[in-house]
Amino acid sequence: MKDEVKLFIFSSILFAAAYGASSLFPLPFILLLVLSFYFTTFSWLFNSRLQKAYGDANKNKFTQVFMGFTGIKIISALALLVCFLSLFKENKLNIGVFTMAYYMLYTIFEVVLWKGKLKP
Repeated sequence: MKDEVKLFIFSSILFAAAYGASSLFPLPFILLLVLSFYFTTFSWLFNSRLQKAYGDANKNKFTQVFMGFTGIKIISALALLVCFLSLFKENKLNIGVFTMAYYMLYTIFEVVLWKGKLKP
């Protein structure tokens, strides 16, 4: 199965689970849409750049791309969280937990995906 299809399925399941959980832990619907769009887009870019770096003659390029995108992802996720916390005055704990849960789940997805590809 292609990586894009796996990402789409993972994103759909995660959005459905987050939407279901938002009935127990109140969250603005726009927040779920923005989180899903942001992390899915970032993961797609991350995987396409890693795929390109994986085939490069310079074997250090893969490590550089992986570490660079991981750093950008954590900093941008924290910036996104700060923006959400300043925009939405209610349910700040829920917003923080959901944003970091999205970050962790997408990171786990990417690591598992690439761990499978890098096995000898």
